[in-house]
Amino acid sequence: MTVALTGRRDGTTHRAVDLLSSLPPELRLIGGLAVMCRVGTPHRATVDLDAVARDLPRYHDLIVGLAVSAAGGGQYRFAGDFDLDVIDVAPLAADALIAEVLTHPEPPTDLDLNMIAHTWAHDAATALDLVVVEDGTGAVLARARRRLVASSAGLVAMKVTTVPLRSSSKPEKRASDLYDLGRLLVSGGMAPADLAAMPDVLRATVVERLDHWFVSDAGRDRTYRDVRRFDEPRLDLDDVVDHIVSLEEEAA
Repeated sequence: MTVALTGRRDGTTHRAVDLLSSLPPELRLIGGLAVMCRVGTPHRATVDLDAVARDLPRYHDLIVGLAVSAAGGGQYRFAGDFDLDVIDVAPLAADALIAEVLTHPEPPTDLDLNMIAHTWAHDAATALDLVVVEDGTGAVLARARRRLVASSAGLVAMKVTTVPLRSSSKPEKRASDLYDLGRLLVSGGMAPADLAAMPDVLRATVVERLDHWFVSDAGRDRTYRDVRRFDEPRLDLDDVVDHIVSLEEEAA
């Protein structure tokens, strides 16, 4: 499948896809660029690249060879102050990781759920051909073939489990995650089968939190205040609620 993105010559999208084409193919794209790929229509501006990998040290030297600096912890900087953040997921497949977490007598913590979500999103990523075409002219600026990109369901799972971990000092991050969630649900092609395919512990968390943020009156009011700062394209919360209800009914 090919995804065409529009952008300015030497703009962020052009540079991001150009860089992505040179990175190890085992990296799975997440973050803003992955959301753009999945919603298929214009989305809020994204900067830099975010990815997940299993056994990141295997690819570290190759990435460092392309970067101008590496701060550690999966953070790399490239020419032009362009950043790449790579999260190293669990060495176990998602099902095995969940089985290990559930052997503990305590219920999974927010950090446990976030780790499970990132691991599952890594394992469920699918390959896309990305093309950036120039605004106005339609000229091809960059290509990245057969790049693994988190699915809409994977992105939803990661964002749902990340929001509770956001620092209260960075409300804009929480707001952007909620906006991304709404767009992924409405425009990202997430179907009831995608929700049903999630591991039980992850699906239950996703349903509970989506209901709290978008369906319940109090949660929806706060979400509206958070996301209304993003007005292009405007997020219709009624559409989000309808999609959540439909997903839950058909996946049940």
